[in-house]
Amino acid sequence: MQEESSVRKERARQATEEQIQAQHRQTERERAEIERETIRVKAMAEAEGRAHEAKLTEDHNRRMLIERLQGERDKWLAAINTTFSHIEGMQLISTSAVFRIYFWSL
Repeated sequence: MQEESSVRKERARQATEEQIQAQHRQTERERAEIERETIRVKAMAEAEGRAHEAKLTEDHNRRMLIERLQGERDKWLAAINTTFSHIEGMQLISTSAVFRIYFWSL
């Protein structure tokens, strides 16, 4: 009788141990899934950040190029108008006309 009781206790202990191990494995699976999701979300956020930074850089570069082109255009217009003002005594080329001619040729 005592031996049967010991066997039942041992089986109960083993069942409890198996249940604890199963819970531990489930917890590890859940932890791994959370970690994978965290890595995925972090990678997406970093990619979005890089894309946003690239867009800002592109916008900045475009603005700088436009400013430089406008400066060059104004410089050349001033030179042309100075040349023609000496020849004809008046300003012949307007800024908007040269701007249209320049960008239509692109």
